[in-house]
Amino acid sequence: MKNKDLKEYKIKPPSKYKFTKIIDDLYWARLPLPFRLDHVNIFAIRSVEGLVIVDTGLNNFETMTCWNSIIKNFEKKIKVSKLLISHHHPDHIGLSKFLSEKLNIKVYAPKNEILRAEKIINLSDKEYGQMLSNKYEEFGLARKAVLNAKTRGNFYRSMIKETPFIKGIDRSFFIETEYGKWNVRFDTGHSPSQLSLYDEVRKIYLCFDFLLPRISPNISVGIEDSENNILGKYINYLENVKNNFDEEWIVFPGHEFPYFDPVKRASSLINHHENRLDLLYKSIKIKSINVKTAMDLLFGSIKNDHDLFFAICETKAHLNLLLNYKKINMKKINNQIIYCN
Repeated sequence: MKNKDLKEYKIKPPSKYKFTKIIDDLYWARLPLPFRLDHVNIFAIRSVEGLVIVDTGLNNFETMTCWNSIIKNFEKKIKVSKLLISHHHPDHIGLSKFLSEKLNIKVYAPKNEILRAEKIINLSDKEYGQMLSNKYEEFGLARKAVLNAKTRGNFYRSMIKETPFIKGIDRSFFIETEYGKWNVRFDTGHSPSQLSLYDEVRKIYLCFDFLLPRISPNISVGIEDSENNILGKYINYLENVKNNFDEEWIVFPGHEFPYFDPVKRASSLINHHENRLDLLYKSIKIKSINVKTAMDLLFGSIKNDHDLFFAICETKAHLNLLLNYKKINMKKINNQIIYCN
């Protein structure tokens, strides 16, 4: 199936509890999530060695039930050759141990994503809670939020529980199929080194979480590395997309629906972040602010701990970029970070 044919073919959501073939060697399934973004897309590529599954969903009973049904609905005599993890977030890596053992397959992922997963999952509840509460205090959050973070425990580990042995891959990794060759790229932004897959000849791009069609992916600092200019690296990625893709490419994301023209989407996301940066910069020119005040400007009222974590860490990423570009200054007052003109 050529891309021009796809423009006339309305891609529908995959059938429940099975991989649905959507283009040549590419299959799509969808797993539920207990968040506002209520699903994650997982993929499979039929290689010359067998089926390569990409991503797993969370480690919970509902996801296991879905996978058991998906596996039962595999084509007869299908061989699953390996499991590939795009990045370390729980909705992508969470059920990797379960699947690797059930299907007796090896697991592969970018080296930096493996290191990040291991680093966080090995923190005790006390260690993680102390680290998070210290940062929340530094960011200027209310005392209640600081104390809640301290007792919340390691919620990352709670969504994964444990991981299998995962072999690191580099840019030499590829997947060969009857229809073409899927190469890999590694980018920084939504995660330290997310893997993407692409077929340059057929102009197909599996972007996973880096180029979502409707919402901006969360671009957050790591709580253990909160001064990293992660947003600057993500904008570099978007510029790279603008320079290396065109409107004929079809994009298969980790959430929501496939779409055409990644260049248009990358430009829109750059504008989105530039508008947020401009809002913060103009506010700081008038009055010094802390991270919490900046978060209120960008996100308004936050209703739960899950959203608070991502909002405050993404706000810090925006402030880091302004600081990195020497647009603003930073100082510490009473163990709290303040940004000023």
